[in-house]
Amino acid sequence: MLIERPDGARLAVTVTGEGPLLLLLSGLGGTASFWNGVVPDIARHHRVAVMDQRGIGASTRGTASVTIGTLAEDAAAVALALGGPVALCGHSTGAAIVLTMAAGRLCPVSRLVLSAGWLRPDPYLRALFEMRLAVLERAGFTAYELAGRFLAYPPEVLVTEGKFPTPDWLPAEREAAERTRWSERIGALLGFDGMDLPQHVAVPTLVLGTPDDVIVPHHHQREMAAAIPGAALQPLPDGGHFYPQTRSAAFLDRLLPFLAA
Repeated sequence: MLIERPDGARLAVTVTGEGPLLLLLSGLGGTASFWNGVVPDIARHHRVAVMDQRGIGASTRGTASVTIGTLAEDAAAVALALGGPVALCGHSTGAAIVLTMAAGRLCPVSRLVLSAGWLRPDPYLRALFEMRLAVLERAGFTAYELAGRFLAYPPEVLVTEGKFPTPDWLPAEREAAERTRWSERIGALLGFDGMDLPQHVAVPTLVLGTPDDVIVPHHHQREMAAAIPGAALQPLPDGGHFYPQTRSAAFLDRLLPFLAA
C-alpha cells in the first residue's frame, strides 16, 4: 500500500500476517527489507507492517525536511491508516522515531520496543557519524557503504556471509543523489535530542541492545531504560549493531514474549 503525505511524499508499506498490529521501523538505512529475516516468524502472531522511509527504496522523498520529527509523523500516518492501537519497534534511528511517536502521542500505541537506540548523541556517537559523513563527502558513497559494513556486523558474519566485497562505483548523477540522501539522514540523527521524551512514555517499554555494538554503544540503552518509567532492559549477549539480522533468534526470544505479555 502507499500512504500519501501532505508534502507529496508517498510511503511504501507492506503488511503481513494477522493479529495485533506491529509497526517495525529500521535505522539510518530506512528500508523495510532490514526486517526480512524476522517478519515471517512475527507474522505468525501479529499483523506486521514494514515501510521504506521517505526517500528510501520504493518511497518518494517529498519536499519536507528530513528530521526525526518528520519521520515520526510519517510513521504515525502509516499506523493511523492501518487502524487500531499499534505496537512500535524501532531499531537505531528507528528507535528515535518510535520514541518520538509514543512520547508525542502521535498515534495510539500499545507497546514500545527501543532497539539499539539513544536519547541524544554523546561525543562518541557525534564523532563517529561526523567521521562517516566525512567519508561520504570526501571518498563517496561506495566507500561510505563499505566502511559501514565493518561497523555494523561482527567480523565472523562478514567472513562467513561474504558481506565485504567492494561495491561498484556509481555514475555521477546517482553518486550525487546518494550523497544528498545520506547527508540529510545523518543530519537528522545528529540533530535528535530526546532527553525530555522518556517522562512522557506511558506504555510498557522494552529496551534492547548488545555490548559489542560499536555504532550505538550499550551505555545508551542503559540510559534509556533508566529514564523511561517501568522500562525493561534485556540485552543480547552479542551480534553487533545489526543483531536483529545476525542474532535473529535471540532478538525474537525477547521481542515476542514482550508483545504477547
